[in-house]
Amino acid sequence: MEIAIIGLLFAALLLYIISLFQKSSIAIVEKQFETHSIQMMQEIYQLKKKIKALEEEYIIPLDEKQPVRLDRDDVLSMYEEGHSVEDIADMTSRDPDDIEEILSN
Repeated sequence: MEIAIIGLLFAALLLYIISLFQKSSIAIVEKQFETHSIQMMQEIYQLKKKIKALEEEYIIPLDEKQPVRLDRDDVLSMYEEGHSVEDIADMTSRDPDDIEEILSN
């Protein structure tokens, strides 16, 4: 009986020493989680930068001229005042082809 108890204590001590030298699976999982978290934060940061760049690219400044609603009479009166089609297009922020189409109707 004593030999069995000594044998079990020796086995327990041996297993305890072996467990100290093995890497903890919890530590491995924590390291993987930390790595994935850092990668996700980097990706989110890059996406936010891209979104900000796109927003800045497509936002129209307030001081920029907005298209003016045109009636045929308005365009015709500008044309009769001596403004060219290109001048009218610049003043109204329209394409010259649109102005010519309005004048032709």
